[in-house]
Amino acid sequence: MALLSLALAASSCSTGPTVTGAGGHGDRPRIINAQAFPADQEPIYELVAAPDFLNQDVGDLRDLPTWHRGDPNSWTPQLQKSIRRFLDEIAALDPGSVLVPGDLVEGRWGRDDLGTGVFGPVRTQAQKRQAVRKAARFYYSTYLQRFRIRGLTLHAALGDHEIGDNFWDHRSPWSDFKRREIALFKEQFARYFTRLPSGKPRYRDRPVGTVWSDTAYAVHLSPDVLLVSLDEFHRRDGDVHLEVRGGQLRWLRDTLRQARADGVPWVIVQGHNPVLMPVREVSSSGGHIEGGRRSPLWRTMARFGVDLYLNGEVHATTMRQADGVTQVSTGGLLYHGDATYLVARFFDDRVELDVHQMQPEPSPPGQLWQTTGRRTRAHIRYADQPSTSIGSLTLTSDGRALNQVGLLQEYDAD
Repeated sequence: MALLSLALAASSCSTGPTVTGAGGHGDRPRIINAQAFPADQEPIYELVAAPDFLNQDVGDLRDLPTWHRGDPNSWTPQLQKSIRRFLDEIAALDPGSVLVPGDLVEGRWGRDDLGTGVFGPVRTQAQKRQAVRKAARFYYSTYLQRFRIRGLTLHAALGDHEIGDNFWDHRSPWSDFKRREIALFKEQFARYFTRLPSGKPRYRDRPVGTVWSDTAYAVHLSPDVLLVSLDEFHRRDGDVHLEVRGGQLRWLRDTLRQARADGVPWVIVQGHNPVLMPVREVSSSGGHIEGGRRSPLWRTMARFGVDLYLNGEVHATTMRQADGVTQVSTGGLLYHGDATYLVARFFDDRVELDVHQMQPEPSPPGQLWQTTGRRTRAHIRYADQPSTSIGSLTLTSDGRALNQVGLLQEYDAD
């Protein structure tokens, strides 16, 4: 593919036009129609990545027998319409799969701050654990159904919200509960996303015999594209650390070593947290892999030639490179007015990346009920028009980033 002209690159620079919408982030650059790849060659594989796009507990609680008239709901018609628009646009691309590297839900389960009783009582530890199971069943099933009805194949990674949302130290009884019950939270994620309805593993390649055997996996999206999905949350020293170590790290090394021995052209790793810092952040707690570029995770990806590391958490788009590995942090909160997804088209000699963002419209106020009370936005509207590109690049098979436009220009924090 020919390089973009300097004129196009200049007209779409990262300090270009801004759009102030429902999210209120008018100071955040948004690139309008930054790139449109030519359609003269069919890719060998195409995927979409949409980390953190929901990051809410969204479902019509009126379907539950425990919901009674007058109880709050975690659903509104406006929010439902926006979710439908977002996923319908992705489905229209007919991708081979959709990756969601974490934060599928709000996930602060085992609480009922407004005393609704929707997921049962939460006075005792046993009741809290049961409430976690009931909330997971409802919200995860609802989440999966949105993909099933569109025929979309979903590959999800664990995020902090899938284990109750950070933090997990001793600062409060709630933090203590989440830390003690991290295995329960992970088990619920696995039940719906990495196991079949029969309970058998969905993914054959996983770190069997370790505590990560149900939350990390590898799968060939095609003969030429391998996806490795990580669980980057490790309980030790009385807290939860953002790292990949122990049996999962050994499995990762073996998996990547085998991929290179087999001559797999493209290897993608997805995890929730960025490794290389800093990156752009919007409404994020700023979680990132401990040790950064010096971490065992990054050194392993560099050693075995991982092409692309995709992460969420930060609700903004940034591209960074080091040691031959390209990190793309992306995603945006739909309820903030920042609904964002990345399209990756794989060819024999390159990957074309294009990040799209939907355009928000002024929306009425209001907060959505979550188990911790009313906290996230209940109403969000998007313009009835296709999303626009906010950044694009071409990643070559030898790791060079060409045609960098908009927010996929390599990030310079200075």
